[in-house]
Amino acid sequence: MKPKLEHIPHQVENDIHAFTYSHDHFDAPWHYHEDYELTYVVKGTGIRHLGTSVDDFAVGDLVLIGKEVPHCWRNEIGYNSGVISYCVQWKTKSIEDFIFTTEQLKPIQLLLNAANSGVKFTNLEYAKSVGNRLKKLQSLDAPKKVIELLYILLDLANADKKLLSLHNQRYQISEKSNTRIATILNFVDLNFQNKISITDMASITYMTGSAFCKYFKKEFKKSFTNYLNEYRVRKACLLLQDTDKKLLDIAMECGYENMSFFHRQFKKYLNMTPSEYRKHLYKSLQNEVN
Repeated sequence: MKPKLEHIPHQVENDIHAFTYSHDHFDAPWHYHEDYELTYVVKGTGIRHLGTSVDDFAVGDLVLIGKEVPHCWRNEIGYNSGVISYCVQWKTKSIEDFIFTTEQLKPIQLLLNAANSGVKFTNLEYAKSVGNRLKKLQSLDAPKKVIELLYILLDLANADKKLLSLHNQRYQISEKSNTRIATILNFVDLNFQNKISITDMASITYMTGSAFCKYFKKEFKKSFTNYLNEYRVRKACLLLQDTDKKLLDIAMECGYENMSFFHRQFKKYLNMTPSEYRKHLYKSLQNEVN
């Protein structure tokens, strides 16, 4: 599977493509496009790959992606409960030129620069309000759509946020390299529950073990071992969110045979233990109910 250059179907009179994505599951491959993209997840859970980052996503995920930043949203294997997202993509030239030549829009300029790393907005209540605005954006005529998009971006510039990938990372769009990355991501998706060795990864990428390690570190700015552990932790987060399975069962299902190592890795990436994470989820759910 190759990473695909996605061509956005803009209307001739409109530089903005706003739409609702509704499907059985997220099926876009590892891809990139020449437009900025803002996506709000209304329904669905899974793993989001964006640049050098790997993260779990759920309802309320609101992410801004810069141009030519490779990314994909993936559900669990066999997931068919349906997904919905509100999305807006816009051409870079006309709107970007206006934004970057207007001093009063400096906050938006900084936000779009940060989008090269991928930006996640962390306040779920606020993200939901932006999601509603993205839904309404779809029904506006062209002039109002441009104005409302600028308002949304200006608000987002001042919202709580975090960078997902390395700051100022530049991605080399190479068919050979991106095909390798797609192969790696697919293999991990299908085999993370099992032991995965460097020899396995070298074999599927037709490289030596040392060459694979150097290649992966160059592309993701982390070792493959660190990436795999982070991926497994993110899978564990989904199980903690969606099930009441015991921690031992979750650890085993995510490829960990040692509970103490599972706890250490979980705390390394989320700064809390699995038990604390589950309590945090429960408290957040109670707050929503109340």
